[in-house]
Amino acid sequence: MTRPLPLWQILVRSLQNAPDRDLTCDECFAVLEYLADSAVAGADPDRLRRSARRHLAHCPDCREHHLRRLRELEAQVEGGRD
Repeated sequence: MTRPLPLWQILVRSLQNAPDRDLTCDECFAVLEYLADSAVAGADPDRLRRSARRHLAHCPDCREHHLRRLRELEAQVEGGRD
């Protein structure tokens, strides 16, 4: 049995339109649940992204932490493709 990917990986792959892989039914359901829950809670992903970008533009500590975390996640994704 294949273990489902974490939601963040599903979102990254779906946003990148990974040509070599379609979402499974379970993964698609997880994404749809996340989007529905976010919408019901009143989340505006574009607004959150803009707020985070503004903060990162003015805070070198958070910017470095964010970049370091992105590198870690990219390494995990790349490691999973082998």
